[in-house]
Amino acid sequence: MFEWMYEPQAWVALLTLTLLEIVLGIDNIIFISILVSRLP
Repeated sequence: MFEWMYEPQAWVALLTLTLLEIVLGIDNIIFISILVSRLP
């Protein structure tokens, strides 16, 4: 059931996905703040 926990590749993939989510989330926050600042 938890065999993936012993696979180094699985941890690298999980870490990569987590970092991508964080970076894209910050990017979305910046983009939305720029759009909102242009509103009257």
